[in-house]
Amino acid sequence: MYDKSVAITGSTIEKTTKYDWFREDKIRMELYSVILALYGEGYRTFSCNLDTYIGLLAADTTIMLHDADKCPEIHLSAVITGTRYPADTDKVYCALYDDLIKKADSKETLSEKDSLTGALAAGHIICYYDDFSLEMQRIRMSATPCTNIRKMI
Repeated sequence: MYDKSVAITGSTIEKTTKYDWFREDKIRMELYSVILALYGEGYRTFSCNLDTYIGLLAADTTIMLHDADKCPEIHLSAVITGTRYPADTDKVYCALYDDLIKKADSKETLSEKDSLTGALAAGHIICYYDDFSLEMQRIRMSATPCTNIRKMI
């Protein structure tokens, strides 16, 4: 009952717009609510793709919930694909990435192509995609329960 997993994925950092960054507080609030609710439903492992904006924020939220004892049994699995982060990535996000890698309970290295395929095997997906993207089409076709944060804000 308490061994279900959640995959968190979305657009890569370089594809994330300034408008998305402007909405970071709203994204974090939604992530907090969704992760807390899923934890209450028995989800314990949260696999966050750290090469995505939503993955970084979700991993940070997961650590925060664990450290605050709101979700003491939560497990962060850091999914890493390709390069750590693009060369022109904001230094704050680079530092966050490095910190989350250290704090993760486990790490998994996948190709970018395999990262979405791996996410489709989870019990639930939290994502941040345009509703008409190819990735959203694949998620819908998989019939995996999904929460698209982008639609919520």
